[in-house]
Amino acid sequence: MKILHFSDTHLGFSEYHRLDPVSGINQREQDFYSSWNQVIAAVQRLRPDIVIHAGDLFHTPRPSNRAIHMALQGFKQIDEMGVPVVVVAGNHETPRIRSTGSIFESIALYPQVHAAFNYRSERFTIGTVDIHCLPHCSLAEELQAAVESIEFRPQAEANILVAHGAWGGKDRYEMGEFNEQRLPDIEAILDHHFDYIALGHYHRQVKVAENGWYSGSTERTSFNEAGNRCGFLQIDLQSKAVEKIELSTRPMRRLAPIDCSGLATQQIYDALAEQAAADLDGAIVQLTLQNLEENSFVALAMEAVEEIFAGVFHLEKHLLPRVTGSRSSQSGEYRIDSLPVEFHRYLDTRESVELDIERLKQLGTRYLTQDGDNSAL
Repeated sequence: MKILHFSDTHLGFSEYHRLDPVSGINQREQDFYSSWNQVIAAVQRLRPDIVIHAGDLFHTPRPSNRAIHMALQGFKQIDEMGVPVVVVAGNHETPRIRSTGSIFESIALYPQVHAAFNYRSERFTIGTVDIHCLPHCSLAEELQAAVESIEFRPQAEANILVAHGAWGGKDRYEMGEFNEQRLPDIEAILDHHFDYIALGHYHRQVKVAENGWYSGSTERTSFNEAGNRCGFLQIDLQSKAVEKIELSTRPMRRLAPIDCSGLATQQIYDALAEQAAADLDGAIVQLTLQNLEENSFVALAMEAVEEIFAGVFHLEKHLLPRVTGSRSSQSGEYRIDSLPVEFHRYLDTRESVELDIERLKQLGTRYLTQDGDNSAL
């Protein structure tokens, strides 16, 4: 039996203010849809017996109409192939207020889609395989009750666990999110060995146990993931073989920090030009200038820095001033981005239900870019 395991698609994620020239929507949002479509195409090509999505299908509990459309379109295609799908809710798409309902209620209407999202364990039987699902639970007591409620049928030829959260053990698989779910040693609690454990939440493909894997994310959401490969896993349940399959995604590069101690402004430009000589076209790039002298910082023209990296998709600049004993107040970090990007970051901190954040982002981007080039401060 072949299983396709993926997770953390984060449909609806958007960042920066650049638009896709074809669709006209946020380019980073389109990047996530592109990865999603690649997985759907892989399902059609590989024809697995079961598809598993281990959580964070959407980036928010209230996804946009476009994100919902993309998800339903993909599930519809898989449903028409006759391939069963199992999906669990992750922490990103689980509503904080339960009375609002869940988008998974609509997704589960497809005959081949089995969705677990009600803060409790659910078991789905596909052929001779039982799939035990642990969606995101808001309370530790709920998670404990969900784990303890898992029951095994003697008739099942194989048992698979699907869970979303930070796997327990000697290594840490946390994302640093305030509402992430920490998973206990489930096999020890149940005194039962699963044939495969499909995990979501951690954005890197990694084996956490003899029979357990994180599939990683299908796109990168931060520079902490710059070195991660994006893709999915294909598992042969009989042979236990796991194949990593990589997706075509936008490059994300964290450049080596440049020590600016004693460097004149032109020397800093030269060092940046040397870094920009690498293949960075279309990439999301983070550069760091360390130990900047005050006079160099003042003289440094952000327009010139942007011009050096003209071919990149987005340039994030971290400017770290030199710290001296007499001027410890300089220990802070200057992070300079375009006005639209800074405006988007501010809106992302707002959680008021009275605001249409996406609409405000669109209007803000239009007003901040229509009167000239604000690509740099």
